[in-house]
Amino acid sequence: MVADRYRLDELIGSGPMGEVWRAYDTRADWVVAVKILGAGAAGEAGEAAREALKQHAQAVARVIHPNVAMVLDVGDQEGAPFLVTEFLTGTSVGEDLAAEGPLPIVEVCDLVGQAAAGLDAAHRAGVFHGQIDSGSFRRAASGVLKVVGFGLPDEEPSQAERRYLAPERASGRPATAAADLYALGAVCYELLCGRPPAAAPDLPVTGTRATPPSPPPTPGTPAPEASTPGAAAPGSAGQGVVPPSAIRPEIPAELDRLVLAMLASDPARRPSGGEPVRRALAAIARPGAAPGAAPAAPSPAGAPAGRPGDTQVYDFNGVPRAGDTAVYESAELDPAPSRTGNKLLLQMGIAVAVIAVVAVAMVMWAGSREETPVAEPSASTPPTPVLTPEVALPTRPTSEPPRASPTDLTPGDTATSLVQTVGPKTTLSSGQTPAGGWDHWLVKFDEAVTAQEDIGDIDPHVAEKVHDKLRKAAKKLQDGHFEPARGQIADVYRDLRKAQVKGEVPLSGPLASFLDDFALS
Repeated sequence: MVADRYRLDELIGSGPMGEVWRAYDTRADWVVAVKILGAGAAGEAGEAAREALKQHAQAVARVIHPNVAMVLDVGDQEGAPFLVTEFLTGTSVGEDLAAEGPLPIVEVCDLVGQAAAGLDAAHRAGVFHGQIDSGSFRRAASGVLKVVGFGLPDEEPSQAERRYLAPERASGRPATAAADLYALGAVCYELLCGRPPAAAPDLPVTGTRATPPSPPPTPGTPAPEASTPGAAAPGSAGQGVVPPSAIRPEIPAELDRLVLAMLASDPARRPSGGEPVRRALAAIARPGAAPGAAPAAPSPAGAPAGRPGDTQVYDFNGVPRAGDTAVYESAELDPAPSRTGNKLLLQMGIAVAVIAVVAVAMVMWAGSREETPVAEPSASTPPTPVLTPEVALPTRPTSEPPRASPTDLTPGDTATSLVQTVGPKTTLSSGQTPAGGWDHWLVKFDEAVTAQEDIGDIDPHVAEKVHDKLRKAAKKLQDGHFEPARGQIADVYRDLRKAQVKGEVPLSGPLASFLDDFALS
């Protein structure tokens, strides 16, 4: 048991710096992955290694992005730092490659685009991976690809990772964003061709799906030289690398150029970041979506029909292929926004404004529900308690007038304009009591959950657990146990934030507004 909370169930990975376990979070009731510093860091360098891992864990925890495995907890277990992340049940791209061979081109563009987006978020947070291989990108249960396994700054790459190392990393330089993009380009090459970059043409293809053979030379056309096709000048894109299209002819020229640009030996000639790579891959995968995209060329007579999921071959009208050493520059990978994009932004802005109005209306409605006098129960109309069955949350004292919010409207008032209602968020420190008292605050909390249930976009099981925990917190307050009650409320906050990440609780609405307005410290 780690930190009296995480039960280690199965060892799923290990290395010189630590072990990775599939574990069970006994408090949050879900499966997680726990990385613990291993015995390999003991000895004279043990203290320095533990401090490095702690700083590494804290840095990775700052990276929050849908395509990066989320860090849930960072701590120390008997002098050994540990890192808790979400547990991903899907396969890695390396496992897909081993099982199926080279993947369909559209699928490769989609997967590598997601990986590029995750790496871009990490780089903007100042975190570099440094240990990228085909196992560094794994699917969640939803199918979303996530970056995993960020390496320590001084961690030596394994033998399997060396085939993805940028030249400057192989010479001993530290991890950088450019080196990560080189490694991502190597993974992309392998997913397309079934073999690592610069591999000899007679090497076997990884997996079981066959790679289409190169077409015979057209009569009258000089045969290609036996040397590496598309060999480039020193420092240029993909120097000494066999272009992917030489192994798989249906690969479009744009994808050829992008992969070789990512594999440039000179870091300055690689794409400027992960986001330009993602945009370029999206345009390549769906050329029909781009204005002026060339129509698909008809298949030659007698040519075999393409398989479902394969990319069609387009006629690029004589555009030089990757063998001519064309390189993506920053301007090519960062196109100016189009009018269509501006129109989309306008539509999104209108949608956000509508959502904001609905959220304000729901908050006002929840407040009006609380302030409605409760009639004495009669034999014909049984009362509907706010919380059941253990204990009802206490209501605020009748002697204290309700606190009006800036958006409260009395009957007959008419809202004539939108008023900014987002005030400074309140942090409830230890020993601090919220305005109106904890009883009143818990009632508001519970009503926010109920209002979200009425909308219908919160997981019913999550809502039921929250109601139950709030009832227990109210009971502890009634018994005078303040600190245990506050701890119970803090657990509810953590559970709801995790549920938001899992999509079980919406990121907008009355409950989200309540969580954003109050913080516990």
